[in-house]
Amino acid sequence: MKKSQVETAATRRKIIATASQLFMEKGLGETGIADVMAAAGLTQGGFYRHFASKEQLIAEANREANEQLFRFYDAAIVGQSPWAAMEIIVSLYLYQSHEGGTGKLCPLANLGSELYHANDDIRAVAMQGYRRITEAFAHLTGQMGLADHVSISDAIVSTIVGAVTLSRLSVDEATSKNILENAQATVRTLLQAPR
Repeated sequence: MKKSQVETAATRRKIIATASQLFMEKGLGETGIADVMAAAGLTQGGFYRHFASKEQLIAEANREANEQLFRFYDAAIVGQSPWAAMEIIVSLYLYQSHEGGTGKLCPLANLGSELYHANDDIRAVAMQGYRRITEAFAHLTGQMGLADHVSISDAIVSTIVGAVTLSRLSVDEATSKNILENAQATVRTLLQAPR
């Protein structure tokens, strides 16, 4: 690759990474192109050399957020049993997503209400993230020998995404904590399903 192509690709990756972080922190509607480009240390005019629209950037930033999330989980569960891996991922999802943090946020829980109103391309990327986490959980629950492990995986994802969404809405820390603890207990109950 020529140097200018390498630089262009690096700049594009920087914009996507910056957008991913800003969208998770501030939301899609509150984050404009100018915000992303300024945070990336670039001029707003350069945006359209890399992307056709804000919607294209949102889709790619969503994909990047999912990649960061799975890299984080993969590193956290190296060498763990399926049971321990599930406990680690669920705990990280519930508590890290609630508290925030770079590379630890799930678009489904953090941007779900905004993604609902997005175009089909953005929603398709969000659903790819959903399928990826349910497949990862189905793999683990299958290794655990749980009957109907695919349905259990779907229920776990619905539980933790909903819990994080609700816990972030709560203005009362005790209520928020209770929501997360109940979700974790529900997941543990689901994992005790017949084998």
